[in-house]
Amino acid sequence: MTSSPSALPIVCDLLAVTAADRERLMAAVPRLFQAVQAVHALPDGYAFRFANAPGRILALAEFIEHERQCCPFYAFALEVEPGGGPFWLRLSGGDGVKEFVQTVFGDLQAAVRNQLIRPAPGDDLEAAVARAAPVLAEVMAKAGVYTPGGEVSRDAA
Repeated sequence: MTSSPSALPIVCDLLAVTAADRERLMAAVPRLFQAVQAVHALPDGYAFRFANAPGRILALAEFIEHERQCCPFYAFALEVEPGGGPFWLRLSGGDGVKEFVQTVFGDLQAAVRNQLIRPAPGDDLEAAVARAAPVLAEVMAKAGVYTPGGEVSRDAA
């Protein structure tokens, strides 16, 4: 039996992922999300559009495989449009998930400070955050919910 999405705590627990997989995930997130072409707000999360490129669907599947372990509150959907069209990755879930995505993508440093992301002992989270934060902030800017000054637009939320 699985837990209902609203019953799961909304925190990224990196201890749920093996050390080797954590390292791969932390390196892959900036590379993967640099390729986001557009972001659409959903009632319970966000949809991210990626161009159809060689290896991209495998990279998205690997992201989902690891991310679902540390963030079990996410519902993932991967859509492949016909005729060589783009891929869509949807991150959604119960109450608070959309706000979690806004915080983590909009201000990764604040998410770490507020313990929304729990590192494993020995993780070089500071270096991973430094690489990923600007990329994720740019992604949320595409959604119109993050400004370079760091404010989240509540109108777009």
